[in-house]
Amino acid sequence: MGIWFVGTSLGNLIAGLFAGGFDEENVQQMPEMFQSVAYFSLGFGFLLLLLSKPLKKWMGGIE
Repeated sequence: MGIWFVGTSLGNLIAGLFAGGFDEENVQQMPEMFQSVAYFSLGFGFLLLLLSKPLKKWMGGIE
């Protein structure tokens, strides 16, 4: 249960950091912001793919 709340809080923190860098008067900044979100998501997804086998081993047979 604690991991769930940690994941939620980290997601909110990352969203706040991205949104905090947004300037309302410079709308051309939007594609760059979405591109950085996409790169972050792809990088984290790749990291999860790399760690999927060790995580399954660490789980000790729990499915």
